[in-house]
Amino acid sequence: MPVPFSACMSRVLQHQASLPEEGSSLHVENSCTAQHRGAELGTGRFYITEKDLAWIRDDMMGFRLEYKRLIAHAVSRDHTAYPRDCVYMLYEGEEGEEEEEEEESGGNVEIRIAPQDPTSVQRLFSAISDGQLLHPDPQDSNDEEEEDEDSGLGMSSQIRFDSDGQLLMNQEGEEECERRFEDMEED
Repeated sequence: MPVPFSACMSRVLQHQASLPEEGSSLHVENSCTAQHRGAELGTGRFYITEKDLAWIRDDMMGFRLEYKRLIAHAVSRDHTAYPRDCVYMLYEGEEGEEEEEEEESGGNVEIRIAPQDPTSVQRLFSAISDGQLLHPDPQDSNDEEEEDEDSGLGMSSQIRFDSDGQLLMNQEGEEECERRFEDMEED
């Protein structure tokens, strides 16, 4: 039996959901289990649209996630963290969240979406990536020098993810990481 929404969902996610506008879907996956704060929320449809992401159960309870507040998403095959292959998402919570766990994680919300068919995980990841491309972060429009200075790391142009969600780094990035780890060891 799924946990009631009020028992585990933050105000960011809990609501009576409406179906996305027709024609706006990049991908729809039936029979997806959603998990938040370690609790299964049930099975519903996962809509990846041009505007946002939505997970909606048959009773129309669900949640919507705006791309601009989606911090990260990845394919997770770590069965120690979750028993099935899934898409892991880190979502920026609302200011003023009162819930203890979200305060500890800086107000961010972790969500996992696991399709019944595990071969669909990669399609979900790719469709979410496509949707995010439609909503670029305005801060990303800065030139690389400004972005590197703002990040404090200076490595944003050297790190990328492949279509499987695996971390890729160019030669310059690998050399920079090695240099930084050496500097840390010397301190």
